Amino acid sequence: MILNAEDLSRLENPNLIHELDTKEMIQSRNLGEQFHLVMQQSLMGLPIAELLESNKTLGQWFSQLKSLAPEIWTEEPNTWKAFNYCCECTFENVVLQSNFDLIIYRYEQAEIVNWTARPMPNLETIAADWRTQLDLFLIAQTDSYLPEQIRLTYWFLNEIADPIKVSLHYNTSSYYTFKSRLNQTLSKLFQATKAIDTNLNDSTLQLLRGTISLKDYIDSIPEVEI
Repeated sequence: MILNAEDLSRLENPNLIHELDTKEMIQSRNLGEQFHLVMQQSLMGLPIAELLESNKTLGQWFSQLKSLAPEIWTEEPNTWKAFNYCCECTFENVVLQSNFDLIIYRYEQAEIVNWTARPMPNLETIAADWRTQLDLFLIAQTDSYLPEQIRLTYWFLNEIADPIKVSLHYNTSSYYTFKSRLNQTLSKLFQATKAIDTNLNDSTLQLLRGTISLKDYIDSIPEVEI
């Protein structure tokens, strides 16, 4: 079974009511997806002029990021980069997975770089976010870097001002705190697996076999009246 940050968030808080997307949120997400395509093609060395000309905001963001974060494009000695990078590891019989917009491996530091068009939350929310914590944890689990050698940088893009950079430095304490949170969250899934009678039509078996999503699985669990 493969779980990403959104799956883990739903598993941790199955009763959390998710707000419906507004028109503005949908437009922002679509614009963000277009910008991801611009960045991907740029880093691959493919033409992007047509994409930038199609939307003034895309051109603005690209120009700003080029100026504020030249390290995204600059070739550095003893450095390896990968864009649109899928990182995953097996943990407690599940596969944890996340996609990084860019990962930069330096001699004594690994840096994840993500750019997003979503509104910037406060720093506390960013640090506690499942996506943030999972990204940092995955690098610590899959590479030889110490937690203190891992950093995550967000670039928050907006249409009325320069992009805002937020960098989070990982540490051993945060690593073990998240590991505990992860174990507690996954235990809910394992407890549900044991509690439900296992038969071929059981939603838990379907989840474990990957034939239904975690969201559909959570929705299938009947509510218990107290």
